[in-house]
Amino acid sequence: MEARTSRMLMFWLVLTCIAAASVVPFGSAEETQDLAGCLSSFTSVEGCIEAIDKAVSDKTFDNLEHACCKAITLLADNCWPIIFPDQPFVPFLLKTVCKLLTNAEKVAPAPYY
Repeated sequence: MEARTSRMLMFWLVLTCIAAASVVPFGSAEETQDLAGCLSSFTSVEGCIEAIDKAVSDKTFDNLEHACCKAITLLADNCWPIIFPDQPFVPFLLKTVCKLLTNAEKVAPAPYY
């Protein structure tokens, strides 16, 4: 009896997942429009997309300038999974690096004697 209940439960679980997946189409027009809206905050800052690409792919953060970091920190949380769907670490990485770069600008250099 337990095996039958287990199979029945598994059947309904799979059926529910299939039904949920069919309701939300992948690559829909709404998602594309959201992508354009999310990317607009980066495209408004010259060189920001290239700097983010270098930061994510090469782990090179030299090109992240203040204006780009401001766009990164102001980007809405719902935009990150749209821009980087398979890379959940990217928002944390970029926000942390920008925070460190911003704090480094505030620190006065040590006097040289």
